[in-house]
Amino acid sequence: MSFIIYDLTFLVLFSLAIGIFLYVKRKNLKRDGIMYLYRTQIGMKFIEYFGKKYPKTMKVLSYIIVACGYLLMIAAVYFLVQILIMFMKPEIVKLVKVPPIMPLIPYIGEIFNATWLPPFYFTYWIVAIALVAIFHEGAHGIFAKFNKIRIKSTGFGFLGPFLAFFVEQDEKQMQKAKIFPQLTVLGAGVFANIILTVIFFLLLGGFFSVAYSPAGVVFQDYSYMVAPASILYNATLTNYSLERPLFNLTKVNIEGENYFIRDYYLGEAFENYSGDVELYLDQPAINYHLVGYITEINDAQIRSYEDLTKELANKKPGENITVIAKTATLTTAYSFELGYDYTNKTRGVMGIMPYASQSESTSLKSFISKLLGRFQDPSIHYEPKMNSDFTKFVYYLLWWIFMINFSVAIANMLPLGIFDGGRFFMLTILALTGSKKIAEKSFKVATWLLLGVVALLMVLYFFGMF
Repeated sequence: MSFIIYDLTFLVLFSLAIGIFLYVKRKNLKRDGIMYLYRTQIGMKFIEYFGKKYPKTMKVLSYIIVACGYLLMIAAVYFLVQILIMFMKPEIVKLVKVPPIMPLIPYIGEIFNATWLPPFYFTYWIVAIALVAIFHEGAHGIFAKFNKIRIKSTGFGFLGPFLAFFVEQDEKQMQKAKIFPQLTVLGAGVFANIILTVIFFLLLGGFFSVAYSPAGVVFQDYSYMVAPASILYNATLTNYSLERPLFNLTKVNIEGENYFIRDYYLGEAFENYSGDVELYLDQPAINYHLVGYITEINDAQIRSYEDLTKELANKKPGENITVIAKTATLTTAYSFELGYDYTNKTRGVMGIMPYASQSESTSLKSFISKLLGRFQDPSIHYEPKMNSDFTKFVYYLLWWIFMINFSVAIANMLPLGIFDGGRFFMLTILALTGSKKIAEKSFKVATWLLLGVVALLMVLYFFGMF
C-alpha cells in the first residue's frame, strides 16, 4: 500500500481527534481572528527553569542572539531580492510553479505539480511544524523569563486540523523593558530555529552518507556556448527544430557549424543584434533527447564523472555507443554515434554539460544546493542501500525539518510588521536615533516597501504562469 494512503488516513484520524478535543474543551477556547486558542500552563516549569538556572550562559547567549538576528535580517532581505530577480524570468516561474507567497501546506508539490519538490506528507508537516513552533516559542519564553518579563500562559492555536504552539508573554512588561532585552526576546525564536537547522543538517548528512550510495551521473544541460547576438548576422536558419518542455529550439548554421537556438531569441536577436545568446551544440545528446541519469555506457557501470570520462577517453567522433539512462519511472537505452568536440574535432563527445561546469549562481536554489553539496555531490545520482521507501521517508523528513527551520529563521526576520523582524528593526532604529517617531516611521516605510515587493512578486508570478 502506498504511504500516501497511510498519510491521508493519519490526516483524517488526526482531524477527528482535534475535532473531538475542540468540542470537549469548547468552553476553554477563545477565538483570535480565524484561529481558536487553547491556553494552558504546559511547559511553564521548563521555561522558568532555563530562564533562571543559567544566568551567565543566558547573558552570553543574549549577545549572540542579537548578532544572529541582524545577520538573519540581512540574509532575509538578500534572499527576497534574489527571489524577485528569479521571478522576473517567466521560464523560471514556469519551472518553480509554486507561488512565492504561499502557506506551507501538505502535498504542496502535488497541488502545483512542482516535481522538483520532494514529497511533503501531512506526517512531515505535523512533525516539522511541532518542532519549529515548540522550540521557537519556547526560546521566546525562556529569554522573556530571563529578562524578568512575565509569561502569562502557553497553549495551542487551532485552524482546522492545523495547529500551532504559542507562549503568551505580558506585552506591557515587554514594552517597558529596555531595548536590548526586547531584542533578545524577539531574536531568541529564530536563534532556536537556526540551532535546529544546524542539528538537522548534520543528521541529514550523517543519514545520507550511511543510507545512500552512487547509482549514476546527472547532467544539468546539453552542451552550449554563449556568444554575442551579432553572430546571428551570418546565420542560416534550417527547417529542423526540437521541442523542449519550456521552449523550442531551431537549428541554425553559422560559418559551417550547426547550433540550436531558442525560438524566443530569433525575433529579438535577428532584429537587434545586441546582447548575448545561448547556442546549443549540434551533438547526439540533444538530438536524441537524452534525459535522466546515466548508469551505463557500453555495459560499463557509470557511478561518477571519472567513470564517464574514462569510458569516453579514447573514443573518436562517429563511434557507436549505447547509453543506459534512467528517470524516476523509466529506463531507456540510447544508441548513437558520438559527435565531435567543437574545440577538438578528434575527440568524440555525447554533448552533455556536467553539473559542476555550470556557471556560479547567487540564487536561493543555488545556495541550498551548495549547502547540501557538502555531503552530496550534485553531479551524482544516489539510490538507497536498503529499503527504498523507508530510507526516502526518513531522508525527506529530515530534509523538510531542516528546510522549514531554515526558512522560518530567515523569513521571520524580515523587517515586516507581522514578523519578529519588524519590531526588531523598529527597536534598532529607536536605539540609533533615540526618536520613537523616526523609529515608527521607518518601521512603516520598511513594511510598506516589503509589502510592495511581495505584491510585485505575485504579479510577476501570475504574468509568468499565464
